[in-house]
Amino acid sequence: MENQLRANAVSFHGLIFQGMGQLSPLFTFDGIISVAAFAMGASPLAFLVGLIASLLTGNTLYQFSKRIASARGYYGYSGYALGRHAAFITSYLYLIYQLANLIFILSFFIMIFNPAILYLTGINVPYYYGILLIIAISIPSFYAIYRGIIPSFKSQITINIAEIIFVVAISVIIIFTSSDNTFAVFTPISGYKNLFLGFITGSFLAYTGYGSIVSLGEEAKAPEKNIGKAIVAMLLIIGVLDLLISYSLVVGYGVSKMGSFANTVIPAFIVIRSHIGLYASLFFLAFNFFILYTLFNTIGTAITRNIYSMARDGYLPSVFSKLNRYDAPANSLFLLLGIFIFIGIISTYIFYSSFSIFGFLDQFIFYATISTLSTLIIHMIVNTGLSKVHKNLTFDILIPSLSTIIILVAIYYAISGLAFPFTYALFTMGIYVIFIIVLDLVYKNKTKSIEYKKSSFEIK
Repeated sequence: MENQLRANAVSFHGLIFQGMGQLSPLFTFDGIISVAAFAMGASPLAFLVGLIASLLTGNTLYQFSKRIASARGYYGYSGYALGRHAAFITSYLYLIYQLANLIFILSFFIMIFNPAILYLTGINVPYYYGILLIIAISIPSFYAIYRGIIPSFKSQITINIAEIIFVVAISVIIIFTSSDNTFAVFTPISGYKNLFLGFITGSFLAYTGYGSIVSLGEEAKAPEKNIGKAIVAMLLIIGVLDLLISYSLVVGYGVSKMGSFANTVIPAFIVIRSHIGLYASLFFLAFNFFILYTLFNTIGTAITRNIYSMARDGYLPSVFSKLNRYDAPANSLFLLLGIFIFIGIISTYIFYSSFSIFGFLDQFIFYATISTLSTLIIHMIVNTGLSKVHKNLTFDILIPSLSTIIILVAIYYAISGLAFPFTYALFTMGIYVIFIIVLDLVYKNKTKSIEYKKSSFEIK
């Protein structure tokens, strides 16, 4: 049909690897672990809690995916169960969630570029070199999105397999060459406050990319069957990898020294060099920038489908629902790039000019917190929705309710007594939620009447 995404383009395995692009274990190794380290020596436990919470929230997506498949993704689920207002709010929450992901990834790689090269080679490289490198790598990533879903997921398969092999190898070597191996890291040795702070800023964030494939409901083969299965498979694969990664870095760095872990900016490089050597660290640095492709590609693919559906449903101007000759939402991609570039430049300038090189770390934490808070709110909405349209007591009511309780407990422990930049993230999210609610009231009589219980591609 005209202006329809390419149906039956992505297989079950393609869904797994496309989603794993955002769940990058290499980025967890030196990026997510830096903020998850707020859990101190209990960082591996924070990742275990994150895995359990993700499996519980993943159940909600699994149950919904069996009933409806569309490019709307999360907001299609909330609309199916709770109606137009919930769908509208969820759609805009997903925008800020994925935009925050793009910017905290950008800020992190800018942040580590100079310190990592200086530490490994002794050469003091200007920070803007890192920005130029990121731009160069992002071009093929976003071009693949422009060319459609098939080039995207096929390129992800090769890169992700190589990434997994590398991460497992270096983690195992670090563990076997460490003298600080202990199961105490799987207990709350640093207190519950730090544990849940590590959970909300890092470990839960490490798993949240699994939902990126929900928006491929119109492009997947047998989506009602394969999307849910792919979500479970991704979570189990990444869960094992993240537990291995977090454990190796904590014991490799030293459990008693975890108080200074995040302050070094490049703790993973220090651990790898001290346990494996300089060349492994240099290869790790090169590979880090290489996997920017997978991160940007998966996030960009998911958010363009969200924008495309929002425009098709009247939540955004209809021009953004147009597809190019590759059956890809090109106008949505251009909108995404425009917003990303604008916010990225303004935000980076503000944080860097105010806090010098530490501004990149603050920017990273700021957007990582916004990303986590927004996805937690989204998951509470869809959890509530599943309970409303329940068919099974255990999977539709009890498990979603337990998931929501864990999320609320984590937020409570995490936000009490927080300082900058966490408070700024909370304030920003509050303002954004108010903005969405006001926008929803403005649009309530202007948006289309939508039958969410049908798949998008069934609506003519």
